[in-house]
Parts: sequence; structure tokens; C-alpha cells
Amino acid sequence: MDTKKHFEQYRAMQENRKLAYSELCRHLEHAPDAQLLSDYTARLVFAMAAEDREDALRLIRGQLYSRNLRDVGRVDSWFSDCVARAKEDAEGFVRRAEQEYGNAILDEDLRRMHAEKDAQKRKKLRIRPACEFAPEQAEYLVEPYLPKGMITILGGVSGAGKTSLALDICARVSRGEGSSPVLYLTAENDPNKVLRPRAEAMGADLQRLYFQDGASYAMGDEELAALCRSLRPALIVFDPIQSYLGQGVQMNRAEQVRPLLDGLGALAKELDMAVVLISHMSKPGPGVASALDRLLGSSDFRNAARSILIVGKDPDHPDTRVAAHAKNSLGVPGESQQYHICENGTVAYDGPCALTADRIIRDTGDAQPRTRPAAALGTAVEVLDKQLSFVGWVEHAEVERLCARHGFSERTMRRAREALGLKVFQSGKVPDRHTFWYRSELSEDAVIADYTNAHKQLVLDM
Repeated sequence: MDTKKHFEQYRAMQENRKLAYSELCRHLEHAPDAQLLSDYTARLVFAMAAEDREDALRLIRGQLYSRNLRDVGRVDSWFSDCVARAKEDAEGFVRRAEQEYGNAILDEDLRRMHAEKDAQKRKKLRIRPACEFAPEQAEYLVEPYLPKGMITILGGVSGAGKTSLALDICARVSRGEGSSPVLYLTAENDPNKVLRPRAEAMGADLQRLYFQDGASYAMGDEELAALCRSLRPALIVFDPIQSYLGQGVQMNRAEQVRPLLDGLGALAKELDMAVVLISHMSKPGPGVASALDRLLGSSDFRNAARSILIVGKDPDHPDTRVAAHAKNSLGVPGESQQYHICENGTVAYDGPCALTADRIIRDTGDAQPRTRPAAALGTAVEVLDKQLSFVGWVEHAEVERLCARHGFSERTMRRAREALGLKVFQSGKVPDRHTFWYRSELSEDAVIADYTNAHKQLVLDM
């Protein structure tokens, strides 16, 4: 047995395997997105030893995931298809793979060259007479409320139904014509417990509706911009605004807010993407009668938005919500729309009405003079609303603890409950009876199930 000969053969084989793996890594790092699952990629995998191919496929999945592409789940089916076609015509497969890759690289080089030329043009201040600009009609996802390529603000007081309305719009867009996805970013609702069940009940296309998983993006993050360029959503929602400003940004500081909005507006225009910013509203102050003036943050928010919708309750029918078009820079504001939230969290529309944004905000009950009782009520509403933000319900025993902790009377907390539009029900028999306050979009069965699961987990932890 020639040991030296076998050793040299083994070393050459190892070197070839190393070269094949290195070439695949280089290709995956530099190839355009459209070329990752290409015949050329498959050819590189074919060049590797059979025992290395699973590692190669795992490497491809990782690259797709890091680029936030949607094809991670079909890597195996793509490779199986390539194997089948290569067996039928190996030489033809290799020839087409090389030609396809060469054309893709050429296209990418041309795209990069044009992008560099455009960047150079943008650096120069250019002016033209108005007559040389061609007039264009605004396009809408929901006419005339939600323009494409621009920013829309959806504002309202706590409990007005902003999230339900925004999620319903996302659901409708997700199942509409075309194949564009929808991105709903929220820091206030659990995607497993709240968002997924509601979206499913609303009939959303769950393959095209995306929720945030993990840490929040700031609206000015380059990572978020890259994600949008890869995903190309028709609509992106930030719920609420202040959760996506980024560390150190104060929403009342115009010099900090404006660059973020300008960048977000430019991205929306580039991708023809509608952007919705959900905004809470401040408490009424002396001389503040306009709904627009009560939107939280710098006036740059409402100045940057081309469309602003205000959500509130019908003063004559507290169970009915109203979405009023308070601003439309592109034309005449649309009609105010009535809707109500069903027990399963879905939204049912009741048709147009004559109520204005100022009216539904003025008559919400929180626009009273700033007397001491009213101030206590406002604080109680905030405390109770914060407690509800976790699961959407609270047991009465916890309400009593909140009263003791913050010095509220039980009457004040009941008024806070009414202001938030909460429902009440009792479960069980004395002495094991429990009273629950819960948001109207939840059902009694859902609250009981959630409470039971939480109690079981508490017992297990003990």
C-alpha cells in the first residue's frame, strides 16, 4: 500500500472541497438577490462533495435569511428541481447557468452605474420652469384616505379603536390585488395573543401580512430601509409613533423629528409605499379646540403628513366609532366613516356620517376644564389603560390594588373604565367569583381562557 500516494490524494481532495466551499461563500456574498436561488448557485453546490451539500444548503438558507428574503422555506425544493434538470441535460444545464449568471452580473453593473449617475445628479441643485413638470394624479391604497408614496397619520384618544382600524386596513390590503406584502410594526400588542387572532378573524392573507418579531426598529434605521427595499411592502404601519423614533429622539423637538420624517417620506416615495403613523392625543388644554392641535409631538408630524385621520366615538352612540378625515393635502377630504368593533375584534363599517374630527374629540368626555377631579380621572385612565396594554383585561382585585397604589377612589376608577369603553363580567360562584374589566374587542371566553392559562402558569412557577 502506497501510503504517501493516498495521503496526497486525500490532501488534494480536501483542498478541492475547500476551494468549492470558498467559491460558494464568495458567490453568496456578492450575488444579486435574484441570483441566490439560481442554476449557477446549484452548479457550485454540485461541485462539492455529496457529504458537504447539506452544509452548503444551510449556508444558502442563512444568506436568504440575513437578506430578509422570503424564499428560505423553498431551498430544498429549488435544489431538487435543479438536480432533476441537470440529470436530464448536464451540459445544457451548466451552459445555461453560466449564461444566466453572466447576464445577471451585467444587469447589476448597469443598475449600479445608473444609480451612481443619479446620485451625482441629485447633488446638483436644478431648477426648471413649472411648465416642464408633468402633472400627476395621486394614487391611493384607500381613496382618498391613504395615499401611496406618502405619510398618513391615524390619531385618536385611548380606546378609540385606532389599532383595530389600522389592522383591518392591513388585512384588506393584504388580500387585495397584486402580491405586495404589508408590514405592521407595533410595540403595544402581542403578535401571538392579540394581532394574529384579530388578523385571522379579519380575513387577512397571513402569508403577506408581517408583524415585528423581537426588538423594535427605529423609523430612521438603515436596516429598516433595507428590509423595505427587499420586501417592498404596499403599506407599513408604525403603532405608535413614539415607539419608533429611536433612542434619544424627543418627539417634541422639530430638529430631531424632521430628518426622520424626511427620510421616511423619501423611502415611501422611492418604493411607492403608503406609510401610516399611529398617534395618541394629548389632554385638552386652555384654548385647544382643534383635533389636529392635540396630536402628540412636534407640529412637523402633521406638516409632513399628506393625510390625517382622527378616530373617536360618536357622542350619541358610544359603541360606534368614527374615522374623520381632518387633513388631505391632495384634494377634498373624504367623508367621515362610522364603524364598530365586533366581539371577535373585527371591524364592521356602518357608512358615512357628518361628524367632524373636532366634534368626536370634543365630545369624548376628556375635554373638560382642567379641574382637580378631571385631572385625577385623566391619570386614572392612563394607569388603567397601561395595565390593559398587557393582555387587554384586568381582574377587579388588581383594580383595587391600583387604587391603593395611586390614591384613586373606586368611583374614579369606574369613571376611567367608562371613559375607556370597557366591558364587565363575572365568572364563578361565591366565594370563588371573579370580576373582570376588559376591552370591547375581546370576548368573555377569550378572557376566561387567558386568565386560566395565566393561573396555571403561576401554580407551575410556585
